[in-house]
Amino acid sequence: MDKLCGLYVRVSTERQSEIKDGSLDTQTDRLKQYISFRKKSTQSDIKHQDKWKISEVYREEGKSGKNTERPALQKLLSDIKSGLINTVLCTKIDRITRSLVDFYKLNEIFTKHNVDFISLEENFDTSTPMGKAMLKMTLVWAELEREQTSARTKEKMLWRAQQGLWNGGQILGYDLIDKKLAVNKNEAKLVNLMFNKYLELGSVLKVVEHLNEHGYRTKEYISRRRNAKRGGNKFFNQYISHVLKNRIYLGQVWHHDKVYPGQHKPIVNEKLWNEANRVLKVQTPRRISPKREVKHTFILQGLLRCGWCGNYMSTKYSTGKKGLHYYYQCTKNAHGGKSACDMRYVPAAELEKVVLDKLKQMSVDKKRIQNIVNEANKDTESTLTSLRKDRKIQENKLAPIKNAIKNIIGNMAKEERLKDSKSVSEELNRLELQREQIEKDIQNIDFEINQVKQQVLSAKVMYDSLTKFSQIYEAATPQELKELLPCFVEKVTWTPSEIEIALFEQEVQKGQFPSSNHSNAGALEVVNWLPREDSNLGPGG
Repeated sequence: MDKLCGLYVRVSTERQSEIKDGSLDTQTDRLKQYISFRKKSTQSDIKHQDKWKISEVYREEGKSGKNTERPALQKLLSDIKSGLINTVLCTKIDRITRSLVDFYKLNEIFTKHNVDFISLEENFDTSTPMGKAMLKMTLVWAELEREQTSARTKEKMLWRAQQGLWNGGQILGYDLIDKKLAVNKNEAKLVNLMFNKYLELGSVLKVVEHLNEHGYRTKEYISRRRNAKRGGNKFFNQYISHVLKNRIYLGQVWHHDKVYPGQHKPIVNEKLWNEANRVLKVQTPRRISPKREVKHTFILQGLLRCGWCGNYMSTKYSTGKKGLHYYYQCTKNAHGGKSACDMRYVPAAELEKVVLDKLKQMSVDKKRIQNIVNEANKDTESTLTSLRKDRKIQENKLAPIKNAIKNIIGNMAKEERLKDSKSVSEELNRLELQREQIEKDIQNIDFEINQVKQQVLSAKVMYDSLTKFSQIYEAATPQELKELLPCFVEKVTWTPSEIEIALFEQEVQKGQFPSSNHSNAGALEVVNWLPREDSNLGPGG
């Protein structure tokens, strides 16, 4: 039986990619070397003539292993169910998951579809009973260690708060020196200006406009992790509100709703802070109770973008005569200020129904799906053809060099008398350098080809994904639909007249937002839509 291998690699942070065996490329190379070894080892074993083939490399960057809601992992599971792979490899178990419960769920899927799981670090292979037993024991310890680490972190944070020490990161008004807050005089003046301006103007939005117009910006600092400049941006409503409510400026720290005297100096007097928060409390709309907030699941959250400015659209709700109303709002509009986007709100339920109905309609149209796949793969196939030509050229260069080296070494082995041993040695060194460079170029081309292949859309995968969506659409809960959509929808772009649905990773070019004659119509689905007349949409709401 052929081993159709899916290589899963993951890093959770950029810092992790710098440590040994941490980067995605390093993990991938280790797994490929293991497969090469298994190929050679089975060639001499007549009874086990398994052919090891790499079906795909699933690359997960910047994702935590605490849960399974990761794009590449979900793609891996989808390919398992579609029969595209029957063997999963990773360098270490915690690359797949750090949770015992999650692994049991994954292992059930592996078992159901006859998939073997191999981890290099622990030398486990679930095709053997011993491998299964050892795997479960290791995960028990991994889960226990994670819980203990989490508990120790929480205890340390509580202890620091009780000692009056700050648990957060960079904050306006203070510099973080050896994990302690020291007053930054210039920023402290800016914080006091915010409080005084708020009492003078009586509006957070007006404070934002005043600060931005006069050239004030958020705190600038150098990120220790990335060694890069951060901050220095314009202010927005939530930022100012957070400053006004923050008890850190009174010389206090808090942890789990408990306030402790801080070791740092206050930069706002208590009278000014209390007065600002009294006004803020009066002006802040009454919050809806948490029980009422969760009545609607925003299915398009994280996928929906504004068709005018390109920013994500955030969730919003409000009260009315008929109860709660749920909307999506352009994030750039929500932040306010003079540079705000003119787009306003779109009713969540109406928009979600149109998108879901369109996806259901597409799911039964095989010809349409194939057209989408062909259009999406057009550029990819062109790139692959070009890379393969480059590889052939390099191979043609390499062949005569290898023959020349072979002839020289053959003559040396026969102890033939060479007229000028020094020049022969120099020629051999020159040829070896050329060979190494060309082989390196071929290796780089092969890596590029593998990278491009990962971007090729499969008609079967897309059809299976959409078919499954069609099957569960009516029976699925809103939360299940929300979790399912990112598996095959890259983004949804909305304007008051059109909705554009991009499947998988087909990006819309800048400056080409939805129109009826969009150049990428083969890879995208455009829906003409006019909402009900009482919807709060467009400029001016």
